[in-house]
Formats: sequence, C-alpha cells, structure tokens
Amino acid sequence: MSMFSQNGIKIVRYADDFVMMGKQIGTQIKDQLKSLLSRMGLCLNEEKTRTVEAKRESFDFLGFTIRYDKDLRDSNKRYWNIIPSRKSEQKIRDKIKTYLDAHGHHTGQQVSEDLNKLLRGWLNYFDIKGVSYPAVSKRRLRHYLQEKMNRYYNRKSQRKCRLYGQKAFEALVEKYGLIDPTKYTSGGVRL
Repeated sequence: MSMFSQNGIKIVRYADDFVMMGKQIGTQIKDQLKSLLSRMGLCLNEEKTRTVEAKRESFDFLGFTIRYDKDLRDSNKRYWNIIPSRKSEQKIRDKIKTYLDAHGHHTGQQVSEDLNKLLRGWLNYFDIKGVSYPAVSKRRLRHYLQEKMNRYYNRKSQRKCRLYGQKAFEALVEKYGLIDPTKYTSGGVRL
C-alpha cells in the first residue's frame, strides 16, 4: 500500500494531469510525490500546482471547473458542480470566430456542417450525463452563436446574401441543421 492511500489520499489523473484529494496533504506527501515523479524522470510544475480547500474554492481540471455549490432549492444542501471552465468556453468561441473570419464565402449549408463539427466535439466533451452541468455554458454559447451569425450574414449584405436581415442563427438551425447548443445532449439533439 502506498503512502498516498495509507494517508487517505486519492489521485485522479489523465495523462500527465492529476488531482490529489485528501483531507490533509502535508509536506511529507508533497515530498513523496516529488520523489515519485523524479524517479519517472518528471518534475512537478510549480506554477500550475496549488493546494485548495475544494469545498471553499473552485479549481479547474481538464477544461472543467469543479466547485462545491449550494443547492438552489435547499440552501442547507450542497453538491459538486462540474461545469465547462471559462477558458474552455472562450476556446470554442475563438474557434468559431476563426472559422467565420476565414470562410466568408461559404454557403449556409457548408457553414452549418463545419460549425457542427466544432460544436458537437465541444458539447460531447462537456455534456456528461449525471456528472457535468453545462446548461449555463450552453446558453452562453447559443447567445454567442446568435450574435456571431447575425453579424456574419449582415456583413454579407452587399453580396445579396439570403440570410441578410434575418435571424440567421435560427434560420441555419431550421434550414441547415446547425446545432442549437441548448437543445443538444451528448446522445444528439433533444426533441
């Protein structure tokens, strides 16, 4: 049995990222971790490493923000809330913007197909049934898409674009199957 498990410490890891969880992680445990990593030819990234009391302070791991929140209906209850991090939300918005900036000449069908690839990947990663709660992030992403698509097609007015002056996002969802993030579940679109 390792020193970690003897001290009630659990480790959750993915590739080279990990979180150590325990009631108390003292210097002896940290030294043991550094020694273990050293034997594997690795070292702890001190800039990314921090100790948090997770029930009082949120932390990010693998693109998610993990925090201990009060229940909206019962203030005496609390639960672990796992949501897409703000940085992850910004990354998908940046990808959408980059795509639209580079593909001003594509048809509504092509734009919808290409954006769906980005959206589906992001949504499938962050929408884990029974684990994560991405509803607020989905609403923010939908709002971003509405604004971006309206600006994108209004910019094309001089090219006689059919979506000029319309609610472009809604039209793309209805006519070309663009994913509406608020109606998407990891199994597909909700009916």
